[in-house]
Amino acid sequence: MLHHVVIRRFCLFLSALVPILCGPPAQARPSTDVIRFKNGDKWTCEIKKLDHGYLYVGLDYVDGTVSVDWGKIESLESSQLFVVTDSDGVVHEGTISSSATGKDQITSLTVERGEVRSAISASRVSSIQQTEQRFWNDFHGGVSAGFNFTKSNSQTQYNLNANLNYVKRYWLASSQLQSSFSGSVSAPSDLHNDLNTYAMRTLNARNYVVIALSDFLKSDEQQLSLRAILGGGGGKILKNTETSRILLVGGAVWTHEVYETSGTPTFNSADAMAGAILEYFRFKTTNLNLTAFAYPGLSDIGRIRVDTKAAIKYELIKNLYLNFSVYLNYDSSPPRPTNKSDYGSSASLGWSF
Repeated sequence: MLHHVVIRRFCLFLSALVPILCGPPAQARPSTDVIRFKNGDKWTCEIKKLDHGYLYVGLDYVDGTVSVDWGKIESLESSQLFVVTDSDGVVHEGTISSSATGKDQITSLTVERGEVRSAISASRVSSIQQTEQRFWNDFHGGVSAGFNFTKSNSQTQYNLNANLNYVKRYWLASSQLQSSFSGSVSAPSDLHNDLNTYAMRTLNARNYVVIALSDFLKSDEQQLSLRAILGGGGGKILKNTETSRILLVGGAVWTHEVYETSGTPTFNSADAMAGAILEYFRFKTTNLNLTAFAYPGLSDIGRIRVDTKAAIKYELIKNLYLNFSVYLNYDSSPPRPTNKSDYGSSASLGWSF
């Protein structure tokens, strides 16, 4: 039966994907970091990250992660290594400590490693992320999935979303997988797989980056067995605050396409690339991520492709979250007689690590 085959493939794919994403189990840091609050309280804990105005910490006597308003902290100190990014996009790496005024408020965060020492105004600290000497410990991500089966027409549907991020002082790498399937005995199956990856390095000039990217797409709706995109360029961080991050990039890519239509199935082209990456944070539990890329043709003048993805992640408890995502792939002038667009949406339950 069709649905039995799909279920087996989905389970095998998910069981193979999770170990790859998670990698070797990371060792927990010692809970020796110290935080002092304006009301006089003192915590000895593990500082995990600062994200959108909230400091996330782990306590030995608390199950899970506790989020603390950054503005209510008087001082903090840790001998562990962190990557600290300011609102100008400048990245610092080292141990962290803070200084305060008589008003019991952090005014400056000091990042120190060896002889290198940097002081950052507390209001300009955009994010703090853990970093380690061990390669695997700098990976973070999440996996979400949903499944549906209807007996009346043996209709099977599933969706899978996974992301993996790597953060180092001057480097940021991100990989996202989006997969969805729908099929029944009374209708042809529809499979959409999209794997995109980018690696970005910050330059000495503030807010400027260089980027390399790749994208691998399979779309039954557009009769695409494969669309592979490889390329890169440069960009600029327009905004990097507690509530939002905006990055604009531009460059060129090479595109290789394999169609399922009759005639010559393959097509190669050179294209320009322009894109935007937006992250918006609302409260401490909701994240909105939007990526939009346009590829105007260079070897096929007049053709333009657009790839857009949006996802809203809502944290339920601890690392458990709901994920709502949409995608759109548009081609103004396909080189083969196929549909110009493919779009869809999904809702799934996920786990972050």
